[in-house]
Amino acid sequence: MPSCPSTQDLAAAPPHDGDAVFWADHQTRGRGRQQRAWHDEPAADLAVTLRATVALPPTMALPAALPVAVCEALEPHAGHALQVKWPNDVFVDGRKLCGVLIDGGAAGKDTWLIGVGVNCNRTRFPPDLEPIATSLALAGGRAIDRGALLVAVAQRIDAMLRDLADGRLQRLQAEFRARLQLVGKPVIVDVGAAHAGTLVDVDFATLQLDGGRAFPLGHVRSLRPA
Repeated sequence: MPSCPSTQDLAAAPPHDGDAVFWADHQTRGRGRQQRAWHDEPAADLAVTLRATVALPPTMALPAALPVAVCEALEPHAGHALQVKWPNDVFVDGRKLCGVLIDGGAAGKDTWLIGVGVNCNRTRFPPDLEPIATSLALAGGRAIDRGALLVAVAQRIDAMLRDLADGRLQRLQAEFRARLQLVGKPVIVDVGAAHAGTLVDVDFATLQLDGGRAFPLGHVRSLRPA
């Protein structure tokens, strides 16, 4: 559709008649994690929510695997390796390219509203975002077919959901660990209080720091280089 307040809200509204894709050319009240505003440029960016009903393991597998799937869909268009910034961002060369959002339970049991916002063809940002944001067009040096990108994102997310439902976690966990680019490095972990140390390992359940310190991944509000 040309415009809507939020594709997440559109996907959450009844009737809940099965899996669907909600794509708007522009969101007037787009939102990210913790109700933060998400701004897109009309006719330039990708704002989409996928509604999927699937029973998944009760871990942080979906929040951790989702940005990995999005990285794999976007990377051929970016021309650069993409990184995951926990908990819900995709970065390229130190700048934010994409954000993801998951709402569970709003549309029924085992139904997930998976939101993806990608900076596609915009070349300018508001002054406060200019130093920290980028787009696929800026990273890859060419215009992006948003329809083709939407198909690629949906296909990768669908494959990821099937892997999680069937317990095939090993590859996705390895990709998550690699795309964080922080294992073996000094980090700051926010779990309500800040903890500094070397990141020893991380998977879909637990983050481990040196000294035998371990935190459930679901409690980790942010993870950044020290």
